[in-house]
Amino acid sequence: MRGEAANRVTFVRWPAERDLREQCTVHRRPCLLVVEHGAPPPENVGLHEDWVRPPIAPEDLQARVRQLTARTFLRSRPVLDPAGILYFKESSVTLSVTQCEMLAPLVGRHGQTVYRIELRDILERSGASSSSNALDLHVMRLRRRLRVVGLAVRNVRGRGFVLEPT
Repeated sequence: MRGEAANRVTFVRWPAERDLREQCTVHRRPCLLVVEHGAPPPENVGLHEDWVRPPIAPEDLQARVRQLTARTFLRSRPVLDPAGILYFKESSVTLSVTQCEMLAPLVGRHGQTVYRIELRDILERSGASSSSNALDLHVMRLRRRLRVVGLAVRNVRGRGFVLEPT
């Protein structure tokens, strides 16, 4: 069962392949630990790993692999929850209502340009000043808040902004 699965999940015999598990942890690769007969399961299981004990039904194994892949994928893209918390990788930051409203299109189109006019419209709907200077001030404050989670709002000259990892 060792090696790469179709979904890029590495299967590791536990505890015999501790070194392979450590490599997966360092490189943040998804890892499914297959606990050997009679061995205790690992005490601490990280974000990018899960464990099973054989024998396991094929559909159960596929479900574990899908869940592990989804969990890892979600952490590679920013996620903005309705409570105003932005999650990215292992970090999170709380944002104001206006910051959330401005960030929503940037998160939704992560890595793509969001035009200035779209963000100015958001400011106008929220009742804040929507002047060019006001937008720049809001973006500056948003940049400060996002620094802690490893994200940056970059200028796309003459067009708008893009949300990217730092």
